[in-house]
Amino acid sequence: MVCMAALDTAPPEKREFLVRNDRNDVEVLKCATPQMVGQGLLELGGLPHVCVAGESNSGKSSLINHLLKKNLAKASSVAGKTRSVDMMKVNEKLVLTDLPGLPSRDHQVAHMWDTVWEPLVFNYMRQCDQLRSMIYVHDIRWKVSPQVRSFVRDVQEEGVPVLVVMSKDDRLAAREADEPDAATMHELRLMHANRIRRSLAFEGVHVHYSTDSSLASSRNGRRTLLRHIEKLVAAGSREECASILHEMADRRKQ
Repeated sequence: MVCMAALDTAPPEKREFLVRNDRNDVEVLKCATPQMVGQGLLELGGLPHVCVAGESNSGKSSLINHLLKKNLAKASSVAGKTRSVDMMKVNEKLVLTDLPGLPSRDHQVAHMWDTVWEPLVFNYMRQCDQLRSMIYVHDIRWKVSPQVRSFVRDVQEEGVPVLVVMSKDDRLAAREADEPDAATMHELRLMHANRIRRSLAFEGVHVHYSTDSSLASSRNGRRTLLRHIEKLVAAGSREECASILHEMADRRKQ
């Protein structure tokens, strides 16, 4: 669970949480046009935003549902389920925004992305002064496409700090002939993570994630990501978020 930084010294039973393990109060505003995005931002009263992006079927919607412990985002094998900028006001404390997915491997919804959804995504980023950071969700088994590489670069050039989540981490084992041991799984994760980071020319923070709550690694991934979100929400600007993520990445290299 994630607690507000200012309340870290309070007794556990009296702490307030950004995202709880249950009973999260979530209000969803679906914004399918730039005008609706502007109206949604007005209605949300200046709360800090963190947005979530990724290719269709990368696990983006499942990750949001797993984080919030609710079935809010549409998780499906059919590309293009998120067709609007969906702002989720969570516990009156932050907005987690689900963005339309980039075209999937078979180029489904490519025309809709190019003509409608990508312009809408960047309109949201430019209108949302309270946007702290983007969480980019990438299936750890997938290669990085030129379109993904271009998108992440364009987001960073807009001044939006990016945190990468490598999803479906538990499914790496399914590719092995034998059930891999812990050391082998560590090497697999490291190999795939390094490949993705090189392809993205990414030097920031990444998190391994799966939505199978029966796994200790999944529960740890959720706690880790929520701690990062807490720090980003507590920051006063995108610049401060960028500095926080930069410092975290530097510490990991040491």
